[in-house]
Amino acid sequence: MRRRDFLVQTSAAGVAAAVAPSLAWADPDSRQATGLKVGEVTDSTAIVWMRVTAGGARRSDGVVRKGRPRPFPAGQRIEDLEGSCPGAPGRVRFLLSKREDLRGARRAGWEPVAAAGDFSRQFPLAGLAPDTVYYYSAETADSSGRLHAPLRGRFRTAPRPREAAPVSFTMTTCQKYSELDHADGFHIYDSMLRLDPRFFISAGDIVYYDSDDPRATTTELARYHWQRMFSFPRHIQLMLHTPGYWEKDDHDTISDDTWSTQKQPAEMKLTFPEGLRIFREQTPMGPRTYRTFRWGRTLQVWLVEGRDFRSPNDVPDGPEKTIWGAEQKQWLQKSLLASDADWKLLVSPTPLVGPDRLNKRDNHSNSAFAHEGREFRQWARQNLGDSFFNLNGDRHWQYHSVHPETGTQEFSAGAASDSHAGGTPGEDQRFHRFHRVRGGFLQVETERRGGESVIHFRHRDVLGNVVYEHSQARRPRQGVG
Repeated sequence: MRRRDFLVQTSAAGVAAAVAPSLAWADPDSRQATGLKVGEVTDSTAIVWMRVTAGGARRSDGVVRKGRPRPFPAGQRIEDLEGSCPGAPGRVRFLLSKREDLRGARRAGWEPVAAAGDFSRQFPLAGLAPDTVYYYSAETADSSGRLHAPLRGRFRTAPRPREAAPVSFTMTTCQKYSELDHADGFHIYDSMLRLDPRFFISAGDIVYYDSDDPRATTTELARYHWQRMFSFPRHIQLMLHTPGYWEKDDHDTISDDTWSTQKQPAEMKLTFPEGLRIFREQTPMGPRTYRTFRWGRTLQVWLVEGRDFRSPNDVPDGPEKTIWGAEQKQWLQKSLLASDADWKLLVSPTPLVGPDRLNKRDNHSNSAFAHEGREFRQWARQNLGDSFFNLNGDRHWQYHSVHPETGTQEFSAGAASDSHAGGTPGEDQRFHRFHRVRGGFLQVETERRGGESVIHFRHRDVLGNVVYEHSQARRPRQGVG
């Protein structure tokens, strides 16, 4: 899928030249039923994801498939399913301004969308001003040039790395469609919107290809999982006001506890590489699935990739067995050492501390990957001290754990709904400072108070109520994180 760089500092003459001839007439209805996503925001860049749909809203009267996965009937059409939002050919453009009325907006010219990219388009934005609110209009037209009603929203860029601005963000994981807790989308999306975070992180298991019905055995069925998840009103509203960062895990790659060479059942036509491609197609995340981003003086966050490079879960553990792979691990340690941010947060799709169940074999808190987990926890203690924390997805319970040997602290966001919570090995006093088997999300805030830097971790329930809070302060040396 071709991307056109959108340089925000385009001159007025350049903007005029980039705009297509005026289109004939305006359609009062939107054709963006799967909403819009702004992602990968920095102090000067962002990526916008748009998609043209055949209708203005998700299908509410279709065939409901919410139970255990069953074979998809040969004669059934995906567009007949509840929540479906089939795409449509057409064109998209994006208008951006520092003014709410969009006066003087910079424009990305009209770009076509087609079936090969699920009728979606991503616009890289560059040259943005730091710590600035931008307003936008996401516009679509059909193949004949007829305009649809646009989507309007806003986002705020990150402060410069030396700026000691307060930052607040939220993190979610494990949002299973069959465990939805409200007809308009998960409660947590409405709860997060009311907190007005600077950004949110979706830490894996965004959709469940293998255990939500219908099982995603093909590319089109996988796309349907994304359509129905991101066409709820609550989900659309959050993303029209809050930029995000998306991280994948096993269920939104292809199947549970997966790795690249894992044998799949005969009916599975969706390959591992295709699963990776679809994730990039459906989220604005750029070329690499592991990356880091900076939010001012107080905060830097690392997102790691836990599926693309991992060794098979079932081979013997040892120095060569890895979840991250040598190249990613080298990048992670080098960039952590180079950072002078007050607080360094690793967002891992799976636990680094745990504890986890004895029968699990896919993360660094298990015996299956014990060597790499122990090695990294010891390295973090020796090199990062009290500035480092791990935030993880994948687990269906909320917790704050401290590793008994290294002191590595870990916060698990918990499942997206109460009904999806469970599976815990039980409370362990050697590790747990907090343990709750219910749904919700994690909120993190950083701030400077005089010479001190403070970080707050708040576990919230699905309605946004604080159920646990941990705060920590440190006094960074002048010019050093």
